[in-house]
Amino acid sequence: MWLKTKLMKLYNKEKKELTSSLVNYLINSDEYIDTDVLVSKINNQLSFDEKVRNPSDGKKMGKKLMITTGCGNTIEGGADIWTNNFIENIWKGVKFRKNWKLLIDSKKPVDFNPNSLPSDLDWHFHGDNHEITTDLLEECSEIYYLHSHYHKREHIWKYENKFKLLFVHAYPSEMSEVLKYQPELKRLQFNTKVDVDFYKEFVQSFDKRIWIGNNPTQLVDDFPNYTYSIPNYYEFKHNIPFSDNLNFKNVGFASRAETRKCMHWMHGLTGFILSSKYDFINLKDSTQYTFPNIKFYQWMPEILDSFMRKDFGIFHGAYFKEPFGYSIFQAVDYGKLPIIHTDWAKGVDYKYRASTKNEFDKCIKQIRRDTHKERFSEFAKLKTYMMTFDNRKLWVERINSHIS
Repeated sequence: MWLKTKLMKLYNKEKKELTSSLVNYLINSDEYIDTDVLVSKINNQLSFDEKVRNPSDGKKMGKKLMITTGCGNTIEGGADIWTNNFIENIWKGVKFRKNWKLLIDSKKPVDFNPNSLPSDLDWHFHGDNHEITTDLLEECSEIYYLHSHYHKREHIWKYENKFKLLFVHAYPSEMSEVLKYQPELKRLQFNTKVDVDFYKEFVQSFDKRIWIGNNPTQLVDDFPNYTYSIPNYYEFKHNIPFSDNLNFKNVGFASRAETRKCMHWMHGLTGFILSSKYDFINLKDSTQYTFPNIKFYQWMPEILDSFMRKDFGIFHGAYFKEPFGYSIFQAVDYGKLPIIHTDWAKGVDYKYRASTKNEFDKCIKQIRRDTHKERFSEFAKLKTYMMTFDNRKLWVERINSHIS
């Protein structure tokens, strides 16, 4: 390794940390030493202007680190499905994929199945061993964020100089904006820890950003340069026909219990909920909402299919600021009729929309009054729109154009 001679000042604390880091790496290495790792460890203790420049940078294939919050068999939401799709369709097609590793920035779920990820993918849960996380972050040359938390993660933030590409699944500024216009939501749990100001700084640190939603976002206005839109895709696998035998007395809800999803609008209705038991109980215990005629099911990926085939015709998909709406696509795939938010897929002339509980209840009454022909017409318009996103090949091509 050849480095241009330069002097740098290290204080006692930084010097001790650097010494410990270098010694640990050298002790645990075999006869081959990765000089990029040495440079990275030194740079972690220096300011941007003092960082060591390695002449080999950019001339050889460095190690890439993918970071996400969840994946594999323990699916909690659309972001986990998206990550699985990325691994299957993008990572597997990367020419030097052995140079790519995966950091799952969370605790390992008790029911996580290692076989749910490719056998040749080197992955690690941050909660298992923080030191391994540090090694992964130090050894990599670039960081690709498949899905991020919405607050500062100190152990990762100090490697911002390696941030390459960020996939944005939801924009915190828009998430918090919902609370300003819907006072009723302020009384409910927010669920996701969100730091709006930090996230903007976080987003700005990346070379490029990609919005995965199918709806417009303020993200593009806030960061117009090097921000791209590549909507998620959904493959229709069931294509259950819309039937005139559906039970429109019952309403179904199958999603996370984030405040903006408005699970509380199921208050006073008859139907089914598939979500987090903890959040459902918390909603009942901390508010005046009651669900005496709702049958609740604890979310598990393996029961989604049987749940979506239950005896309900109306699906509650009226989520605020929904980026893509994977569960809404699923509802249509299972032949259900969704009520969607007023601002979701605004280009579709679809009449079953709501932005308040009152509008939601009116929609249900309207659906029940309408004829099968009228309901089918609305269903067909929405599915026709959704089918434009049933193109995995195009999605792969567009994502790959941003993967170096």
